Amino acid sequence: MRKIILLFGLVAALNVHAITINEFSSKLVESHPYFVQLSLSEKTSLIDQKSSLTYSDWNIKASAGNSYQSGEDTAARAYKELYTTSYEVSADRKVENSGSTVNLKHSWNRNDKDSTAVNSNVFEVGYIRPLLQNKDGINDRLAIDIASLDLAANKVNLEEQAENFLASKLKKFIDLALKQEIVKIHKRDLELTKQQLDLSEEKYLNSLIDKSTLLRDKDLYVKSKQQSLQSSKELIIERQELAALIGARESDMIVNMNLFEEQELTKIDPKVFVRQSRSFKKFDFDKARLQRQLQTYDNKTMPNVNLNLGLSSQGEDNKYFSSFGNRDYSWNIGVDLSYPLGVRKELLDVERTEISMSNIDALRDEAEINDVYQINYLLAQVDLLSDLVILYLEQGSLADEKVIEEQIKYGEARGEKSLVIAAQKNANLANLTYVQAAGTYQKIIIDYKSAIDQLFN
Repeated sequence: MRKIILLFGLVAALNVHAITINEFSSKLVESHPYFVQLSLSEKTSLIDQKSSLTYSDWNIKASAGNSYQSGEDTAARAYKELYTTSYEVSADRKVENSGSTVNLKHSWNRNDKDSTAVNSNVFEVGYIRPLLQNKDGINDRLAIDIASLDLAANKVNLEEQAENFLASKLKKFIDLALKQEIVKIHKRDLELTKQQLDLSEEKYLNSLIDKSTLLRDKDLYVKSKQQSLQSSKELIIERQELAALIGARESDMIVNMNLFEEQELTKIDPKVFVRQSRSFKKFDFDKARLQRQLQTYDNKTMPNVNLNLGLSSQGEDNKYFSSFGNRDYSWNIGVDLSYPLGVRKELLDVERTEISMSNIDALRDEAEINDVYQINYLLAQVDLLSDLVILYLEQGSLADEKVIEEQIKYGEARGEKSLVIAAQKNANLANLTYVQAAGTYQKIIIDYKSAIDQLFN
């Protein structure tokens, strides 16, 4: 094992332009359009939240007009001519924390009646506060409260999407590292198969083997050549794919990764973790959203009772500015009540929402079972692959010992060259199995880190 690690360390040192998995991960997050889309989606959610606040802005209205009336031919009118000029300016606003409405209004009116002008202006302040339905603005705030929940839920959802995407691409990176080693192994197998073919041709010329044996070795050589060519082409394709992901050149996609490195795992209690995981928070947000809607639906089943307060002042004079003096004041206070009878939509909304909340509880319980099983399964796979890698290492060591033994026998004229080549091919095959198991182990580690929300932060 130490020899293998040292060998890979030497290869990594020679490949000065090799890229590590951490460098690949950083470049992927920085440059890939997928993460740009996630960032834009988060900004859109923030805008949606801000847009729900627009109801609390002041709403300003203004109007102006001029009219003329003639009363010369109508006996009921006490004037011959009446010119009226007026304007009105008002503003109203919802008070966010109380559900109240504040109204401010100023109006001015000038009547020129038979050449006699009278200016009058009125200032009014009105205040309406709900006492039962929409008390404390619970219904007015529904949109912003839901938008706030959606913003938080979307952030968690985007992180989960990013983690899944990153996991899939990091496993591609491991596939590339694995393919690099497989190409080397297939090239070694091709060399050994060619040696075996050369040996068979020599034996055939010396009539030591029949033609069928020679043809068999030629067939093995052709198959080994095909396998080596295929793995080399697959390596090129995977390099092109990963280079495109981070905007790099294909020649830069030489992986520097020790597939045989044992990873340290964060020990967790699956049952405790699952209840705090990102995927589980989705159900929490869904239920919180329904609970907030339920508050409004419940509130809307109450009578509509409003407290009305008003204060006004009025002044008159034949001159515009003088009409702002000599004020008369008045005020009013009252309560209005309304309540619909019969079947109400809000009652059905309450019932529907309660059913939806119960359904979310059931879905969350099911997800908890599945997620706990998934984490335990991945941990079991990690343990299994760790043990398999050790066993394959022992198998590879035995194969290497057999190669040495056959070489000694051949050197002492007690064995054949073909047996040495066969032992070397067997050792090379054992190395292939070992490398593949190591690659699977590294990918399971990524799946595990993704499952416990530790891959993307």
